[in-house]
Amino acid sequence: MASHENVIAWLVPTARGTSADKATHMPENMFRTVPTTSSPYLTSRLPNLIASRPQNAIVVSFDQTPKRPGRFVLGTDPRCCDIILPAMPGVARQHCSLSFDSESRLILQDTSAQGTQVWYDWESIGDRTDHTWVLRSAPGTTQRITVDIQGLRFQVVPNDDYPGRDARTYEEKVDAFCRQPERTEGLTDGWDRASVAPVLPLFAAEPLFRHIFVKGLGGADEQTRGEIYLWDMARPWEPMVKAAA
Repeated sequence: MASHENVIAWLVPTARGTSADKATHMPENMFRTVPTTSSPYLTSRLPNLIASRPQNAIVVSFDQTPKRPGRFVLGTDPRCCDIILPAMPGVARQHCSLSFDSESRLILQDTSAQGTQVWYDWESIGDRTDHTWVLRSAPGTTQRITVDIQGLRFQVVPNDDYPGRDARTYEEKVDAFCRQPERTEGLTDGWDRASVAPVLPLFAAEPLFRHIFVKGLGGADEQTRGEIYLWDMARPWEPMVKAAA
């Protein structure tokens, strides 16, 4: 789990049982999923979700390496996206992305054909394509920022107020994040082999084990709890598939 100081933002489903909530239980997102109670700061920013607060949120942080330098891509294609969305009408393979502008502010950029909506409290300009929004609450005004990706609704909680944070340190983190090398598809095509040396046999061209079974935790979604997924270690970058009963 990323330390609080390294968290960029949390994506919190606006209600339990929604398609956005199901995204937090997808195996492809399991390494980015945290409980909504994992951070006192996050909990304090969700008073409007007390009645239907989802159990999990998706976190993006400075110590995560995105597939494209300086941005986290959201969409349905696990080969090129960092946060995988459920396949729904209008949701593109690469729908939108989270990145930073020249002032080190967190922004959302739409790259889809159908568009994305961003709500500041109760204000929105509707679906927009090829549009950029700044995801930062204005002090004393905006209390809630909601991103609507063709029905997938997340409240975005930027980590913009923790003790000890200063503008210079934050900008240095943004600069370092944007300079990260681009990830390639698969370990043998460019992953840092030294960093995974202890488990390298699992990811080699001829892996020690071809398939591994992974059990889903499920969280608040009882239907996914205990489900078994199959992970092909010869192609570890591909999404896990649900194993037959």
